[in-house]
Amino acid sequence: MLNAQHWPVIIGDNISTNNASLIEDYDNGYLLGNWNYKTPAYTNYGWIVKTDINGDLLWDKTFGDGVYAMGFSDVKRNSDNAIVIAGSIGKYDNIYHLDPLFLKLNVCGEVEWCTVLHKEGSTGDDYGIRIVELPDGGYIGLLKYYGVQYQTIRISLVRMDAYGEPLWIQHLAQGDTTIFNEEAYDLIVTSGLNYLVAGHCYSSGLKAFFIMTDQQGNEIWDLKWNNQNVQSGNVNRVIEKNNGIFYASGGGKYGFYTHPVLFKFDGDGNELFYRLLLGDSLKGGGAMPLALLTDTTLAIGYNYGTNSNPNYGNSEIATIDTLGNVIDHRRLQEENRPPSNIIKTFDGKIVVTGHYVLDGNWDIFLWKMNNRLEDDSLYTRAFVYDSLCSYPITSDTIDLSCGIHVDLDEIPTKEAYDHPLIVFPNPAMRSLNIETRPGLNQRVEIMSSSGIPFQKVNLPYTGQLTLDISTWPHGLYLVCLFDEGRYVRSVKVLVN
Repeated sequence: MLNAQHWPVIIGDNISTNNASLIEDYDNGYLLGNWNYKTPAYTNYGWIVKTDINGDLLWDKTFGDGVYAMGFSDVKRNSDNAIVIAGSIGKYDNIYHLDPLFLKLNVCGEVEWCTVLHKEGSTGDDYGIRIVELPDGGYIGLLKYYGVQYQTIRISLVRMDAYGEPLWIQHLAQGDTTIFNEEAYDLIVTSGLNYLVAGHCYSSGLKAFFIMTDQQGNEIWDLKWNNQNVQSGNVNRVIEKNNGIFYASGGGKYGFYTHPVLFKFDGDGNELFYRLLLGDSLKGGGAMPLALLTDTTLAIGYNYGTNSNPNYGNSEIATIDTLGNVIDHRRLQEENRPPSNIIKTFDGKIVVTGHYVLDGNWDIFLWKMNNRLEDDSLYTRAFVYDSLCSYPITSDTIDLSCGIHVDLDEIPTKEAYDHPLIVFPNPAMRSLNIETRPGLNQRVEIMSSSGIPFQKVNLPYTGQLTLDISTWPHGLYLVCLFDEGRYVRSVKVLVN
C-alpha cells in the first residue's frame, strides 16, 4: 500500500458524461454505467467503464452511433458474472424518443442478447430504470412510463426470462385515484423475494412513495409518506438493512426548502421515522446514494444549498448511525448536486462517484475512502483483472442491433400470462385451433385487422375449439379471449 494524492480519479474528461451506476467487480475493480452527452440536453451513448482497484481505466465500451439517443441507468453482474444492463435507446423511433432497453454482455463484454420494448407512435420517452436477477435466472425490470399512456401508466414491472424475452408486465399504482404523476427511481428484491419500488407521487402534495409487490407483481401495499411535518418528499434510493427493515434516501420539504432526509420503514409499510440529516436551516438540497456499512452505520450522499441561488451549494458524503445522526462528513465538490453512487468494498472501504462540471463538461469523479472518509491508500500489489475472459478485453464502440424487439402492448399482463391463448396453425388455411385453460363462460371474438367484429364463439369448458375458416376472406385477424365478459388477451393470425 502506498499513500498518494490520487483521489479523485477523473473519468470521461471532455466528453460530458453522467454516472448512473457503480458496482465492485468480481476482481475488485469497479464497473460504471453511464450516459454520455453530445450536448447537455441530448444523450448519444451508453457507456461502460472498467477500472482497476485504484480507479485507473482498464477498458471501456461505448454503445451507439452518436446519432440516435441512448444511455445506461443500471449495470450489474449476474450470478454467472455476465453483465446485465437497463437503459434506454432511441434507435427504433424518432431519435428524441427513447424506448426501454435491457442488455446482457458475456464476461468478455460482448453482446449476448438485447431487448427493446418499443411502442409505435409514442410521443414521449420511456426508460428502463433497473434490472435485477431472480433465483431462476430470469430478470425483473423497472420501467418508467409506458408508450402513449405515459400520463396514466408511469411505473411498470416487466418479467423476463434468462434470455431477455419478456414474459409479463404489471402496471403499478393503478388502483388509487388519489395518486398521480408517480415516478420510480429504484427497485430492489427483498429478503422475502418480494419487489420494492421507491420514488415519489402526488397525493395531496408531493410524497415519498413506496410499493411492495409479490413475485407476480401484485401490489401488497403502498406507502405514501404522510408525516405531518413533511410538507412534501421524494425518494431516490432504498436498501434493506435486515429482514423487513428498510432505509431510503431522498428529500423532504420544511418551510420553503427541501432538505436531505433519511426515511425508515418496516416490511409491512409502516413508517418508523424520518430524519433531517443537516437540520432545517439549509437553502435546499436532497440525498441520493445510500449504502449499508455495518449493522449500525450507513453511508449517504447529499447536496445542500448555501444561499437562495440554486446554482450554489455543496456535494457531500457522510457516515451516519441508524437513527440518522451524522458521525463524519466530507465535502466532495462545491456544487449543488448530490454524488451519484456509494458502495462498500471487499476491504471495508467506501467508493463514491459523482458527476460534476469540469472545464465546461460533466465528468465523473471517483473517490475511495476509509471509514473516516479520508482518502484511501493505493494498492501497489498486482491484481489480475477480467480473469474469466480468456483473452484481453479491448475498448471499442458498438452499434447495437437488438434481436428482441417487442411492442409494449404485446407483452401480456401477469394475469394474461397465466391465462394462455394458443392459436395454430399460423398462417392458417382451412381450420384454426384455439386452446386456453379450462373454464366456464369463456369466449373468443374474431376481429378484422381494421377492428371490425367478424365472429363470436363461446368456448367449451375444455378451453379447446376448432374453427372452419375455409370461407374466410384472406387477411390478418385478431383472436380475442374473454373470460366472464372481461378481456384477457389476443393473438394475431394470418389466413391465406
